[in-house]
Amino acid sequence: MWVGFKSIKMGIGQWLGVEPLPHAFVVNIGYQLQIISNGKLRGAEHRVMTNPREARTTSATFINPSPDCVIHPAEALVNSSNPPLYKAFKYVDFFGTYTAATGDPETVLNPHKLQA
Repeated sequence: MWVGFKSIKMGIGQWLGVEPLPHAFVVNIGYQLQIISNGKLRGAEHRVMTNPREARTTSATFINPSPDCVIHPAEALVNSSNPPLYKAFKYVDFFGTYTAATGDPETVLNPHKLQA
């Protein structure tokens, strides 16, 4: 019996249900790690729906750098075959964009992308 139910957004209005695994520890990465990994990892838009018959406990923890921390693709992941997808920026600038975006990943990421 599932207690909580996580779903991941797959497209406009499309959500994929993800059944929990017993004893699993789930970590959702954010857009910062998507940028640092130069797009190799993806920040997942997600939501949690509860089971109306069972109680559920969730703990959300956010780890953020200092406001002046510079975020950029890791140098070890960038080369002539894999050019940087994102420009360097201060976390404070990213956070301003993120809070104004109201959950739209493209609105969050587009100002930080390098133009192809």
